[in-house]
Amino acid sequence: MGEHQEVCFENSWAPEFSKRREIHDEETYIKSKRKFNADGDDLDLFFRDSEDTTPRCEVDVWKDFCCGVSLSDVEAGTSAARHEVVWLDERNCSSERELKGRGDERRHANPLTATGLYRALKEPRFHHENLPDAARRLIYVSDLNPACIFALAATASQSQALVLRKAICKHLAFQASIGAKIPAGPLTFQLDLHLPFFILRKETPPLEEPTRGGKLNTKPKRRWTDLSFLKISDTSTYTSESEDPKTTENEVWGIHEAQISVVVTGSDDWRWVGYGFIDAEIDGVLAESSSDDLLFDQIAAAALEVDFPIWRPRDYWLKVFEVRIGQVRKEWDDLAHKLEQSIGTYVRGQTLVMMFLFYILCY
Repeated sequence: MGEHQEVCFENSWAPEFSKRREIHDEETYIKSKRKFNADGDDLDLFFRDSEDTTPRCEVDVWKDFCCGVSLSDVEAGTSAARHEVVWLDERNCSSERELKGRGDERRHANPLTATGLYRALKEPRFHHENLPDAARRLIYVSDLNPACIFALAATASQSQALVLRKAICKHLAFQASIGAKIPAGPLTFQLDLHLPFFILRKETPPLEEPTRGGKLNTKPKRRWTDLSFLKISDTSTYTSESEDPKTTENEVWGIHEAQISVVVTGSDDWRWVGYGFIDAEIDGVLAESSSDDLLFDQIAAAALEVDFPIWRPRDYWLKVFEVRIGQVRKEWDDLAHKLEQSIGTYVRGQTLVMMFLFYILCY
């Protein structure tokens, strides 16, 4: 027998990501563009490339969704920016060499509004006079709205801007994407998780688009399909513990689009940002969460305690992937089970009708 040979696979994760790096990325993307006399409002500068190579589909998505809201609304805290839909956790690892422990945190009165998010993100992320570094930053938004998009766009650094822009557009457009990337420019990483799927719920049918009356968007536009014709049994399995099984006479069964978007980006294991945009149909209404609920990581569907952080971005992203894909599977299983039962009953009923008509015609 020949000598055993060990097969080695090259690790594509850059070794620089495992070292603490001093990268100066404090200036916002919008501020840097204005230095070159770029025209347009803040959102236009954030979503459009200098060379105007932004895909038309992306422009249509964010322009249509954010119509009627401005950064001044967020700064002033008007009604468009008063929804408590944000959970924020910022902390810095106390150890210079080892990634362990609770870390030093910046305290926030979660849940926050878009205005609260904007004010928190405007503070210097590093070398603050009174606050610890926000080296590991987690931003969770339930039902991403235009005011939150303005808050994120106005405060995003140059290294985060393109990643964040793509994440917002994919979330709004109900697009799927799973992967790890190293974007062009300074050495950074990007871990994507965009999971569009369908959930089965009994609820009051949403208003049709023409009846909106010009109201501002408060959540991403998702399609809903009426399944009342299938006569689905009301003894459905509820996948959400917070969901009330009591229903009203106006509620009907339907399929609802839902999206989970989680993006982790940064320069090394010490300095990174995790964005989580989750539809409220999945996690429930954040504003109704108890103070104890908010002590758990909302991006990870409350499966992790915030005071026991996962410091390494790849480990964190994989854990969130595990938790969120489990949610999607439960929803798909419930949907498939109920539809299979109801369609079978519907088809059998139609078959009996056809046999009865055939009998009458023949005799």
